[in-house]
Formats: sequence, structure tokens, C-alpha cells
Amino acid sequence: MKITNDVLAELRKIRAAIDDAYDKLNVTLYEKNNAVKVKYNEVKPVDKVTENFGYIATQLKLIEESEIVGDE
Repeated sequence: MKITNDVLAELRKIRAAIDDAYDKLNVTLYEKNNAVKVKYNEVKPVDKVTENFGYIATQLKLIEESEIVGDE
């Protein structure tokens, strides 16, 4: 796969945005369960998206390592 320097710059911005989103989601929240007694369960939003972020990051890395052709 061949890409231009402009594409590479955009891919790096996308990767930085994904890293930022991952950091923001990597917090512990509590979900309220109403039953006879109120109970709170620990929930980490990042657990629900880690696999997706990992796939995207891997694909971006593969593209970044592609051959760079001159800007057209």
C-alpha cells in the first residue's frame, strides 16, 4: 500500500484522537441496581470499546508503515 505524507499526517491525528478517547473512557463508574436494597456495581466503559480501539490502532499502524510516495 502506498500513501502520501498528507495521508500519514491525518492518520497520526486520528490515532491521537483515539488515544485521547481511550484515556477519557478509562475511568470507573458505578451503575445503580434497584432491588430490595440499592446496590452499585463497578463499570468501566473502556472495557466495552477496548477491542474496537485495538483493531483500529493496529490497522492505523499497518497503514503508517506503508510505503510513502511523494505528494501529488
